[in-house]
Amino acid sequence: SEPSSGGPFMGMQMMRRPTQWGNKIMGTVEEEVERLVNNSYLVAKQILSENSELLEHLTRVLMEQETVSAEEFQMMLVEFKARTIDYAIIGQEKNREKLPFQSMPASA
Repeated sequence: SEPSSGGPFMGMQMMRRPTQWGNKIMGTVEEEVERLVNNSYLVAKQILSENSELLEHLTRVLMEQETVSAEEFQMMLVEFKARTIDYAIIGQEKNREKLPFQSMPASA
């Protein structure tokens, strides 16, 4: 087998090969990926924003001692009343308007 001359990502080779799927299916896949990525970004941003005090404290501790044990981190979660979200299906809308960038880059 020849060495790969593609990009650093394994998916690059897959994108260059012709697929067995038609444009309609590929369009559906692209929309689903966009929805998942957009909503995952929004959820991550919400979790980080709601737990900013914990993250600032964790930063200070790590700057002082470089590591924290699992037990220390769990105690911080309790002390700062870390907020999480329930595991659920990520939103059904694309939510593009809520993202910091408003247009998708052109396909290569």
